[in-house]
Amino acid sequence: AEEALRASEARFRAVFEQAAVGIAKLDASGAFLRANPKLCAMLGYEEAELCTLRYPAITHPDHAESDRELHRQLLSDPAPAVEFGKRLLRKDGTTLWANVTISRADIDEPFYIAVIEDISARKAAEAKLRASEERGRLFVEHAPSSIALFDREMRYLAASRRYVEDMRLGDQPLIGRCHYDVFPGI
Repeated sequence: AEEALRASEARFRAVFEQAAVGIAKLDASGAFLRANPKLCAMLGYEEAELCTLRYPAITHPDHAESDRELHRQLLSDPAPAVEFGKRLLRKDGTTLWANVTISRADIDEPFYIAVIEDISARKAAEAKLRASEERGRLFVEHAPSSIALFDREMRYLAASRRYVEDMRLGDQPLIGRCHYDVFPGI
């Protein structure tokens, strides 16, 4: 039985230490009790340093109030898990976007397990996509030619001002409307 327990503990330790995501154990006050190597690397702290902090020390100020509310909620309602995105502060002061899942456990006393995935690359790609889409929208809107873009169902995605003028559409909104509803006789 002792050998089985040691083997089980070794497997758990290997999963914790070699996980591809950050994992932390926090007490009910939000103080770090343990942190795996991935989380330490993400945040730029040694585990001993991180274990001198509480979670607000790594929380971006924009998320401080929502974190306090979440903490109150977790203390009063031990829901299975809560998942959310937020920015975290690294030791060097830079930020990273993270997807955080926190679950509460009650063994002897309540504690929390946080699983933290760095989604900074995804957030950067989303921002680049939004900027590209905005440039495309502005290009079409201000084009000197009559241009309209449609989806497969012929709903307007974009239209140049010239198109609106040439088609004598006035101020009626087009985006999202079906071309055949705008021009029912076609």
